[in-house]
Amino acid sequence: MTDPPEREIIVNGLLTVSPRSPADDAFLAALRAAPDVAARDLVAGAGLAVYRPWLDAHARALQDAIGPRANAGTYKAGPEASTRTGTVTVFVDGLRLDLAHRLKDRLGSVDTSITTDLAALPTVTETAKPVLTPVPPDSLAAGTDLGPARANSGAKANVAVLRGLIVERGGQVLQGVESGDPSGWAWTEAGTIDSRGHQFQTAFVDDIDRELDDIAKLVNRLLDADWQRVEIVTDHGWLLVPGGMERVHLPAATVELKKGRCARLKEGAQVAVPTVPWHWDSNVRIALARGIACFQVNQEYEHGGVSLQECVVPRVAVRAGTSVVRTGGAAITKVKWLGLMCRVAFDSVAPGASVDIRALPADPTTSGAAKVKATTSAGKQALHVADEDLEGERAYLVIVAQDGRILAQRDVTIGANR
Repeated sequence: MTDPPEREIIVNGLLTVSPRSPADDAFLAALRAAPDVAARDLVAGAGLAVYRPWLDAHARALQDAIGPRANAGTYKAGPEASTRTGTVTVFVDGLRLDLAHRLKDRLGSVDTSITTDLAALPTVTETAKPVLTPVPPDSLAAGTDLGPARANSGAKANVAVLRGLIVERGGQVLQGVESGDPSGWAWTEAGTIDSRGHQFQTAFVDDIDRELDDIAKLVNRLLDADWQRVEIVTDHGWLLVPGGMERVHLPAATVELKKGRCARLKEGAQVAVPTVPWHWDSNVRIALARGIACFQVNQEYEHGGVSLQECVVPRVAVRAGTSVVRTGGAAITKVKWLGLMCRVAFDSVAPGASVDIRALPADPTTSGAAKVKATTSAGKQALHVADEDLEGERAYLVIVAQDGRILAQRDVTIGANR
């Protein structure tokens, strides 16, 4: 499936498009490719000569566009996660847009698409995660720090409170290896991208691909558990500036609470940095570090401010049970691997069709099946891959008409369930 156009975001009259940024992804990839610390320092220095001014200029432009009336203008945070029957939401803290595209590549599914929204301000988990969490209407109100509280008790909206409110609304909260009931809707959480970024700073680039692999495995496991749709959401992105962001001073007397790139100001405080209204209470002002600067020293990884990397957040939707090709009215509805034995379910297949596993879907000479099998009226068949060396290889499960036309195909990894 081709991605729908990523949403054009209009902020106070300025048109801002949210593309996949090759600059962000290329910078991370270059850092990851460095073989040792000394080489990484050299790569970072060379890359930042171009990347740092580019980041800073775009951050300043977005800050100027938003202005002090962000929530009263055209800046609007994205909606809560889905409560649609058959949908499970996977929340990933800090899944930046470029990483979402890497994740899509790992999922290898034509039924994966990415759209974009805006994160709530400021772009910290305390503020933005509850905006995404599907809780009962009016159950949350502004709290005393940077997050909301339970409206009827004033209890801080921590993880336990938010999960309780999801259940109160009728959803399931999945933990560990739980797969839940696909006849309802559910919420689960995955990944440690943001916590590793804060802990390891630039060195966390070594962990990114492993994190994305783990998320992809979870998504595939949920699809195997018969969920019809998996939606992946995130609260914010982040900036990475090896060597540290420039520190700007914010007088302690002006703030109630200070984070790396944002601070909750005291009522009436006057500051020399940009401000925006807080998402949960527009009367509360949030100070922002200008450009890609920081209120704390020696921070390489940080978020909470306003930049394209922090504010433009992806939504990844993965749908189950759709074939890549359906020209002949056939559909592959389920695939299950038991070692090198592939069990496949299908429907609406013309008489005389067959099922095969091929490296190239239209080329019968690339078949990896020990024997091509005829389709059955029961809509089920099993194929065996004889060559053990093919385990883990990408291939295509195909339904082929008597005249050789592909009626349906689905990409698979031999021996691996998704």
